[in-house]
Amino acid sequence: MPDAPPPGQPPRLVLAYVAPVAVDGPPLDVAIQRRAVVACARGEGFGEPEVLEEAAGGRSVFLRAVERLESSEEGVVVVATLPVLGATVVEQAWRLFALEHAGGTVVFADGRRAEAALREGWAERPDAERRRERAREGMRRRALRAEVLGRPPYGYAVEGRTLVPHPREARVVEQIFALYLDEGEGIRRIAGALNAAGVKTRRGGTWSTGAVRTVLRNPAYIGLYRRLGVAVPKAHPALVQAARFHEAQRRLDARRTSAKVQRRHAYLLAGLVRCGHCHHRMIGARRPSPAGDVPLYRCESATNRGRCRYGTRRADELEALVRGELLRPSGPLPVAVHPEPSEDDRAGRRERAERRLARMLERWESGEWAWADLERRAGETAAAILETERPMPGGGPLDAGEARDRLVAEWDGLTFAERRALLQAAVAEVVVTDDAVRVTRRRSGHPAHEGVD
Repeated sequence: MPDAPPPGQPPRLVLAYVAPVAVDGPPLDVAIQRRAVVACARGEGFGEPEVLEEAAGGRSVFLRAVERLESSEEGVVVVATLPVLGATVVEQAWRLFALEHAGGTVVFADGRRAEAALREGWAERPDAERRRERAREGMRRRALRAEVLGRPPYGYAVEGRTLVPHPREARVVEQIFALYLDEGEGIRRIAGALNAAGVKTRRGGTWSTGAVRTVLRNPAYIGLYRRLGVAVPKAHPALVQAARFHEAQRRLDARRTSAKVQRRHAYLLAGLVRCGHCHHRMIGARRPSPAGDVPLYRCESATNRGRCRYGTRRADELEALVRGELLRPSGPLPVAVHPEPSEDDRAGRRERAERRLARMLERWESGEWAWADLERRAGETAAAILETERPMPGGGPLDAGEARDRLVAEWDGLTFAERRALLQAAVAEVVVTDDAVRVTRRRSGHPAHEGVD
């Protein structure tokens, strides 16, 4: 969770979120919540909060709170208690992590920390939310016997329900640790070296920084079998000496700039931008500078795999170029011919993301992940769920031509969320090369915007 402001220094934005909620025990109506959150904000030294009240079953006020955080340098959201955030524990969790992902510090007026509140809520959730648990109990009993569950870690194969070294993959694991510990190579350079040598992942893909980091962090390589909260030492042959593994952990920990969740910058073109050299996505990143962090779009393949020569493009410059292309009066933009996403697609994305988050919560509750691990991983998933919650401006899915018209006419007056939603409706992709930006718009049913077919 992002750190609260230092004592005596109130945050720039102080919000309080209240909503009707049914809880066991003492009543918790909106009036009681209002008194609690205002008293908490004053007592914590945050000052007078702006109270945002949600209607029963609503979501628009919560979305507004996220948008306010995204546009603020520093913000706090005071909530009476965790159940205010949603009807189910998964909904409470994704909303909590969505607020954090937007840069907010969430403070509960009942005095509980988010970790303790979520752990209790997860442990006490009703049977309707526990469908996976019965199967997991049998799996835990197998894990206690060090019987392999699921896919083996990279570097191992399964024989007779136990892990044994995989001849080819085990050598790659040893090479990764040697490059990191003996040669002093960084994770990005290790991924690049493996890819340059033609070494493939188990699925035949290229190595990313995340895949290399996963190998360096996995205690399976010192013989520890860990699954579902069960840890069995010396359960299988080790690939790395324990002293070398712990030295790798020390170095990895030392390279982290902060143990807390980092403040996220909201990227207007997230999901739309592709590198013109390798056709991989361009992802949001930040570059430190004396005047503060500079938001960038960076080629994912260059960043995580070391396989592309393209570097970065400043976010403000690229966003201005895209706006210029949409405003350009002459010369129609190319039109995508791919089918447009439907409401069913949005519902499917949400369901899959909620399942991912539930699995993350299970791994945390079982002890496999620490709270910091859950916070770090759950933010992106919560943001994905949030995107499916955002309504299109105008009350429903917009035609691509109508979206472009609104962008042209109203750009400066739109909120970040409105601008982003309209861009998602109007633009299929943005392809970036060293000296050019090509904007491909979505097919429109509006006759004035048929463009090139």
